[in-house]
Amino acid sequence: MRPDLLAEAIDRDVADGVTPVAVVVTAGTTLTGAIDPIGPIADICEARGVWLHVDGAYGLPAASVVPDRFAGVERADSISIDAHKWLYVPKACSLALVREPRALSEAFAHEQGYLPHQQHELHAADITLEYSRPFRALKLWLAFRAHGAEQFREAIRRNLAEAQLLHRAASERPGFETFDAPPHLSIVPLRHTPAGVDDLNAHNQALAESIQADGRVYLASALIEGQVWLRPCFVNYRTTDEDVLAVLDVAEELGERIAKGSS
Repeated sequence: MRPDLLAEAIDRDVADGVTPVAVVVTAGTTLTGAIDPIGPIADICEARGVWLHVDGAYGLPAASVVPDRFAGVERADSISIDAHKWLYVPKACSLALVREPRALSEAFAHEQGYLPHQQHELHAADITLEYSRPFRALKLWLAFRAHGAEQFREAIRRNLAEAQLLHRAASERPGFETFDAPPHLSIVPLRHTPAGVDDLNAHNQALAESIQADGRVYLASALIEGQVWLRPCFVNYRTTDEDVLAVLDVAEELGERIAKGSS
């Protein structure tokens, strides 16, 4: 997101009588792991009284080890994180955090007449959309109690290092291309580019499907600016450097097979 264009859009909406509800910035996009400039966007929202939400579903746990990449996140009015993504717990487990606790109760609280409302603690129905719900938070609480926050940080550091390793290896390996800039987080888009293949989009889509069917490694494809890329994303604490390099080995083996079959 470009802060200058955002400011222009908000001012134009206000001038036209349209009230901005919120600005949502992304702390780690799904396709590439890119991070919006949170600090400058927070300046714009604060000056105009607009709610700022940070969508950190995938990437925000990395703020625990590389906080400079998320500068300004502490100024958000709300943030969201999917703990089942980069906090290593089973699906589903998500968090919504707000700067002012009363923001939730002011939005959701109501008197039903049949739910207990303790004086010392808000009922879940007063701070969320849900009434009956499973104890999703238990798995995350237990994980932190059993392993401690530092174990989570260390695992995230390894995943970040694994992404850098794959980026370097793909950049140096003939028959592959990746972005010039190193990854912001743990996603490393790359493409197999064998000689003699004219339609690289079709080739890489077929390769992604072949990798999934093969089963030795797993990744999905991603459509980035009209091009099909392979999208390795490291969010597993068991991943090793050998696993990382196997992504290229398997992709090369299967990709060459597909290229020969289509020639």
